[in-house]
Amino acid sequence: MRRRDLLAALPAAMAASAAAAQVPTLNGVRMKITDIKVQRLRVVKSLGTLVGFNGPWDINTVNVGGGAFIEVHTDQGLVGIGPAVDPVQLPRLKHDCVGRDPFDLQHIISDMKDTSGLSPERHLELMASAQAKSSDNTPTTLIGAQGRGGDTSAVRGNAAVEIALWDIIGKACNQPLYKLWGPVRDTVTPYASQSRLGDPKSRAELAAQLKSDGWKAIKFRAHFAEMKDDIALVAETRKLVGEDFDIMVDANQATNWFLSPDVRWDFKRAVRTAKAYQDLGVYWLEEPQSRFDYEHLAELNAMVEMPLAGGEGNRGIREFRDILEKGCFDIVQPENLYEGPTEIRKIAAVAEAMDKRVSTHLADGRVATICNMHLIASLPNAEYLEIDHDLPLKAYSNGLVMFEDPPVLQKGGVFNLPQGPGLGVTINKDMILA
Repeated sequence: MRRRDLLAALPAAMAASAAAAQVPTLNGVRMKITDIKVQRLRVVKSLGTLVGFNGPWDINTVNVGGGAFIEVHTDQGLVGIGPAVDPVQLPRLKHDCVGRDPFDLQHIISDMKDTSGLSPERHLELMASAQAKSSDNTPTTLIGAQGRGGDTSAVRGNAAVEIALWDIIGKACNQPLYKLWGPVRDTVTPYASQSRLGDPKSRAELAAQLKSDGWKAIKFRAHFAEMKDDIALVAETRKLVGEDFDIMVDANQATNWFLSPDVRWDFKRAVRTAKAYQDLGVYWLEEPQSRFDYEHLAELNAMVEMPLAGGEGNRGIREFRDILEKGCFDIVQPENLYEGPTEIRKIAAVAEAMDKRVSTHLADGRVATICNMHLIASLPNAEYLEIDHDLPLKAYSNGLVMFEDPPVLQKGGVFNLPQGPGLGVTINKDMILA
């Protein structure tokens, strides 16, 4: 072929190549979503109940196993898994997803957002439909949820489906998600997130035990009635664990005040506590004021060198941009069960542009936590992985038992990233209720 003929043919060839690139296929055929199902998991063992930090009415049942997850099925045999959703959301989610290609992820996410703000009338219609179609009279309650006030089931449904779609995309590409997203590391370092108060001495002894088990960090709840106990909690711990162990503290002033309104930090208490924590080498202080008290959060952040963290209940990139621009936090903590991986990656990019960090919030201890591992491993400004590990009952392995080969804390205090395609984990079929 002459050079001028080759040059003449290039535009058409490039256009054809671009068109092909816009239509991802598996074995030459575009995939289609065929169904979305909720699968329940059996309880292996019931360990008892724990009283949370909100008071004697904050009773939590602790199980090994249990809960649920979703499956998103395709016509080419690939099945993606995601966190549990309220079954009442299934008709809406199927309406938005069935018949579409999982690779059309952005369009699907956008459409789900457009319909997540259901009117009360439409919500009741979908609930009635779900109940009518239920073959086993399964109650339409939120399975394995972490509701924090209000109806969060719709946004949880959106995020759960998105995680499952990413799982399908990773499987189609035969790559783990953190490699598709661009790996920064192949291990993540967790911190043991505590859900109880307890007296400072016993909490400090637990931290020392965790350090001997290989953990690198712990996060306490500072929710005592008296400020001196909040400070003693860290002081006692620092004596036992030394300087080579990170201590985070969550004041919970943005999320749980409605459950225990008597434990409120005014600005004076927040300042005095933050300065004491800074002297004790606290790694970060989380949510020391109400969520939308931007003025006091920014003022406090300017007064201390210790990082402030927060944002687990904030929604969307615009809210996170606002709190970062106002100087409220050094570390933002979006919740994967609300935002989904795509929005979290956008939030992380905004934070990186402002020289700030990101550390995803707790998630579900199951599928969403695995997704968080991939997110943190792929983000250059990512921090520790939060995981629920409050011994003796609330071990991180309680929820991960649903997988055939669950991540296990290594001697170096890290989790190795799952190396299978997609989320990289496989459900243990023996755990699924028939």
